[in-house]
Amino acid sequence: MAAATETTVERDDNHLHLQTCSSTTHNRAIHTSDLSDHPKHLDHNSITIRKAFLDGQSQWMEEPVISRWTTPSRSISSILDRVNSLYQESQVYPCGPFHPFSDPLWLQTCNILREAGLPWHNNNLNLPDEIDPTWPFHFKEYERQAVLTKGARVGDDNAAGYCCDWVEGNMYAIRALQQELRLQRPHQQPLLVGNCIETSILQSAAQMFGLEMVEVGNDWELFTQATIDSTRGQRPIIFAATLANQQGMVDDFAAIQRLSRQVPLLLHVDASRNFDYLTTLSEATREGLGIPRLVLEHLCLDDPVVEPFEKKVIRAATFVAGGMNWVFPPVVTVLKPQSLGMPHSRVEYVRGTDATLAGSRDALGPLTVALHEMRFSLSGIREVYAQCSQLRDLLCNMLQMGGVTFQKLSTSLDLIVLTQEHRATFIAQKWGGIHQSGGSVLLTVQPTTNARHVKELVDAFCAPKFIHGALPHQPQQGRNDYSLPSYVLSTLIQRVAGWHAAAKRSGGYPLNQAPYSALGPIFGQFLSLHLPPGWIKTYGDKILRERKHEFGVSLDDEESFMAAFTTGSTMGNRVGLHTALANYPNAFVYFSSASHYSNKKSVRDHDGLAGRWHYSKRPRFAEIQTDDLGSMLPEALVNQAMIDWEWCESHGEIYQTILLANIGTTFLGGSDDILRLRKSLQNVGLNISYIHVDGALNFGFSNSSVRLDVPALEIRDGLPVVQGVTVSHHKVLGIMVSGEVICYSPKQRPMAAVASSVDPRIILETWVAQQFYDSKELVSLHRYCMDNATRLRSALEALGVKVRYNEGSLITVLEKPPSWIIERHHLAPEGQWVHYITMPHISAGAVERFVDDIASWKNWGRSADALQINYDGGMQTHRMCV
Repeated sequence: MAAATETTVERDDNHLHLQTCSSTTHNRAIHTSDLSDHPKHLDHNSITIRKAFLDGQSQWMEEPVISRWTTPSRSISSILDRVNSLYQESQVYPCGPFHPFSDPLWLQTCNILREAGLPWHNNNLNLPDEIDPTWPFHFKEYERQAVLTKGARVGDDNAAGYCCDWVEGNMYAIRALQQELRLQRPHQQPLLVGNCIETSILQSAAQMFGLEMVEVGNDWELFTQATIDSTRGQRPIIFAATLANQQGMVDDFAAIQRLSRQVPLLLHVDASRNFDYLTTLSEATREGLGIPRLVLEHLCLDDPVVEPFEKKVIRAATFVAGGMNWVFPPVVTVLKPQSLGMPHSRVEYVRGTDATLAGSRDALGPLTVALHEMRFSLSGIREVYAQCSQLRDLLCNMLQMGGVTFQKLSTSLDLIVLTQEHRATFIAQKWGGIHQSGGSVLLTVQPTTNARHVKELVDAFCAPKFIHGALPHQPQQGRNDYSLPSYVLSTLIQRVAGWHAAAKRSGGYPLNQAPYSALGPIFGQFLSLHLPPGWIKTYGDKILRERKHEFGVSLDDEESFMAAFTTGSTMGNRVGLHTALANYPNAFVYFSSASHYSNKKSVRDHDGLAGRWHYSKRPRFAEIQTDDLGSMLPEALVNQAMIDWEWCESHGEIYQTILLANIGTTFLGGSDDILRLRKSLQNVGLNISYIHVDGALNFGFSNSSVRLDVPALEIRDGLPVVQGVTVSHHKVLGIMVSGEVICYSPKQRPMAAVASSVDPRIILETWVAQQFYDSKELVSLHRYCMDNATRLRSALEALGVKVRYNEGSLITVLEKPPSWIIERHHLAPEGQWVHYITMPHISAGAVERFVDDIASWKNWGRSADALQINYDGGMQTHRMCV
């Protein structure tokens, strides 16, 4: 047998290495088109959702709601039928062969995820090279390898970055440049500039980071001269450019180069649609097409005669890299040099720096990016795109023969075709193009586009006058059998199977591991499908509208409260904060010292809140002290508010306040007494202008602690009134990392772009999970969790272990045990304390096993070095360390 060359995976602590090896007897390549060879395979064309659901019972976790699904009731059967109808509709939904944002070849990789037993509860928390030994449910080593692979293609073999959605990637890159300018030009206020990059990206970055923003417009010379005149050529610029935006437009990099010669400039480039194409071209092909080479580089503005651009090179400080996209918004890899930007403070709770923008991240997107790289490699990507390029040339020749007006873009595989308005609408719907204003349509030649598609498309543009005659040379149809080594799949299967066992004892994070054990097989059937856009819009709006009503928003007030899906509670809190600031731009922001750690990051990211360019240099935010159980102290809030009010009085400024309150803090589970805080401020003549509440965990069970209404109203239905709320999906519902945010915005100002569009999986999984877990089920589930919390506290107190907890909270705080207990039960320490959270997947048996470990530690002595506990299946043995 001839030797087969394959890509192998080697583990070295926290890193994944891809190597090439030869094998003659094993590691048969797994083709995404031939996954039926695997015993776990279910025929994707004939399977029903009911079968996927019931066949997965062997992995269902012990949890009272799930236990009632063993024999589906009429209501459960109805849910399964509704989901199955959507599944059947999604199977036949035509994405279109010229769709700019997805292609079946890239989507095929998602079949590997389903075969591996995904989705299962996961979280790629923090940066990919920050591995927390107490959290095994991630694919960070795969993600890090994807970062390194893409970084190497732009000249940096040790690039920093991570995988996230398109919006977050651009935000992270712009923030990195802002932080770099804080180091290089600490006394000069930066200006955020863009031209072809989406306006929503610029506006969102300006809003979140407190940057002044300007768009170039059509007259580069006028803009350049105005910028030089107003800043004397000294004000540093963050230029956010694109190599292909959602309308196919490309920035004028020659004009950016001319600008960089006259003002200090750091460049960010969004290549989310074409990075993989541009960076895998051979040198000869690239030069033949006149496409510049992309280089990632850390430029120092103080170096003499900095020349960031050359005719054949685009040097950027940050890139957003994508191209092999399978969903919109695309999952991208944001890249920056390791040395760029500022170091972030370490957060003990998550064993990392919290340097990412969103904190928590769904791990399936980063894993898919890595699998793309392993499946295709440089040569495969180059081969795929060479076929696309040849086919686009064929399309251009035929359109030209038919007298059709079009624009061929050099840095992408796009065409912008001008036609009649009604025809543009038809072509966009049938062929997957993007209908633009003025009768133009954006088309992208994708890997599965073929000559037949080209001919039929030309017929649609040119009929009935165009006669083909002798067709130009047709390129040979490309392959679709790009493969992964079989052990890649088997490695993933083994890891996910290991998660099944580990999840049952995972008590340190407010995340419900149980729902995916039952619903994961349902969601897995959708991973390689496109959901119909009409369904996404209809049910996304319905979920958000119903959420508003649950928090008491009336039909008359619906339009005054904006709502959106987010990629998690950190993003929800960011959106809430900046929506509040849009209404009260000069307000002081207060949050408690027990708030989620990301709140500090959000306020420090904002130049305005940090007072960086204010004449006083005085920050407009403060962290307020709490009691021992994590509730904000009213007297501490009053003291800080009086200091800020007196300063405003003495400087002739209006005093306004934004309160970021908590209903269930991250570590202690404490809740702020909003009515008491209001009353305490009113006693000294002050009022709160706007309140946003983070109830990421508690709101997952019930929305019965606050009401949404206007700032002038303090109490309604016996509950405190607030103006915004953050809700998390991955905590109680246990689905992919995501959430919702609702904010009062009477002038209907748009939310930040981070809330504008999300992975459709979020809407699908929310829709399904909310049907399985209705409000009554959630109440009973909370009662079950509280029973286990009571059981835990009684047992620990009987052992003499000091515990702390808030009434009604699932979180129990106890003195810090040795590291082996922390790692075995995935506990999160803070100082000399850890907490254990009786989430729904924590059974009474899991509580007993945890208490047994604590008892063993107490009996053998408190020294972590005096004891090791070794588990072998269900057995445990004790031995003294020598």
